[in-house]
Amino acid sequence: MAIGRHDAAEAPRRVDRRLPPEELFERSVRLVRDTVDGAEADGAVVALSGGVDSATTAALAVEALGAGNVFALLMPTADTPEGDTVDAREWARTLGIDHATVALDPAMEVFKRHVAPRIAPAGDEYAAGNLAARLRMACAYFVANTTDRLVVGTANRTERMLGYFTKYGDGGVDLLPLGEYDKGEVRSLAAHLGVPERIRAKPPSAGFWRGQTDEADLGATYPTLDRVVAALVDDAGGRVTAATTERLGTDAGTVAEQAARLARTGHKRERPPTPPRPLPGADDPVALATAGDRLATAHDDVTRFVGDYVDGAGAEGVVVPLSGGLDSSVAAALAVEALGPDRVYAVHLPCHKAVDIDTPDPESVAADLGIEFDRVNVRPLVTELESQLPHEITKRAGVRELANLVARVRMASAYYVANTATDLVVGTTDRSDLLLGDVTKYGDGAGDLLPLGGLYRSEVAALGRRLGLADGVVDQPATVEFAAGRLAETEHGASYDTIDRVLDRLVDRDIGIARTAAELELEPALVRRFAGAHVDSKHKRSLPPTTEEAAGPGPFHELELKFE
Repeated sequence: MAIGRHDAAEAPRRVDRRLPPEELFERSVRLVRDTVDGAEADGAVVALSGGVDSATTAALAVEALGAGNVFALLMPTADTPEGDTVDAREWARTLGIDHATVALDPAMEVFKRHVAPRIAPAGDEYAAGNLAARLRMACAYFVANTTDRLVVGTANRTERMLGYFTKYGDGGVDLLPLGEYDKGEVRSLAAHLGVPERIRAKPPSAGFWRGQTDEADLGATYPTLDRVVAALVDDAGGRVTAATTERLGTDAGTVAEQAARLARTGHKRERPPTPPRPLPGADDPVALATAGDRLATAHDDVTRFVGDYVDGAGAEGVVVPLSGGLDSSVAAALAVEALGPDRVYAVHLPCHKAVDIDTPDPESVAADLGIEFDRVNVRPLVTELESQLPHEITKRAGVRELANLVARVRMASAYYVANTATDLVVGTTDRSDLLLGDVTKYGDGAGDLLPLGGLYRSEVAALGRRLGLADGVVDQPATVEFAAGRLAETEHGASYDTIDRVLDRLVDRDIGIARTAAELELEPALVRRFAGAHVDSKHKRSLPPTTEEAAGPGPFHELELKFE
């Protein structure tokens, strides 16, 4: 979440101006109900850990939607205290919600045996803990996607502002009803909702290992952290001042440490950055950057963006999930130009269970680029997760839901490598797929940076030729990952050249459906279909909403569709 994004009608909320639990309750229930209704979803999925945050979130979901529309997943590992699992199960029964336990240990063991030794043998307890969090996210979304529900996040404001969550793990959700409440407010809201004292009084823990606690990791108690975060975010704009330290009555070292943490983890509260769109030339104001000076400028801009961002983050290098497809091959080639081949590691993670795309061999692409490459089949990991998920859910799942699960497992595996080596993960999605929603949320749409996020598919193809990639890589048609043998252009009913020109007008120039159809001499129904796909997939490009997030204005075609 962007720091400081509050409803314009409200003053910044500090720890000495806490809202009463009744008002917190009303705001959160309204957010859950409005978000689920707005998505036309059938309910919510909550990951229930036995802690106060998840217990409070589940209770809010029940109040907003009714117990019959809330499903809880308990996903313990060997490091999860048995008492937490017992408390989570008893609270689910008290709320009257359906729930299931998904044991993660078997999947973690499969990962350690079959995946980690090939791609990251030096993984530590932090990498393993983050992996578990991302696998929980993948399981929650598998259930949510299969049952047409939303995943409700459990993070509070204090841990969110301090980045004390796993990127694309417990931070990978559809909405955050507690996201603007500090820990003290969550505890008061929990009491208001009848969460048992034994849950409210527990020392909060991320559960990465036995005995771990939030307060030990963060270096201060939550009452102190609540005050420090409120002062830094609401009053001081993230800066440490003598007045801030004096007013808090906290030692300067603690304040400085949390200010540094807040700044260091800002990327977790933001969408992955992309380079700016190439500017049009004066003689051809609507042309795409597929040739000439605009293509050369785009090439330079994207290469500079990758180098500047990776070096600015202090990363050793990057991990590129390399499939052999156009986007991932171009992303890898750009990373090599920006960083040098020694700082780029390519990993191919086939599954051969969902519909894998028939593409050129990624190993040959990596060899041409001179970068380190490894391949490991994640099918055993996906199969193990499926076996642990509720049978009544898995038997309902279709190919699309399975493909989404595979995409999220691949993301979790790539981040395990990156977390082990202090690298960043390069997302490989282009602008066409982002704007149409042809990505898996927190799957192939995830990454620390999206170098192709400002380039349409036709521009990426032109850039691939400029980079000297093999014709078989550049000219291969895009396929639909969850539909064997079906081409993306066939599914969309138009070529990417047409799709990209439509999106350029609908999104970049914001001229609406009618003008776009007239300028391109297309049927309005076709343009309207692309406009609808763009609007319907907005959640994939947006941060999870909170109770204080003010929605910005949408594009003109969104207004047109509403009136229709």
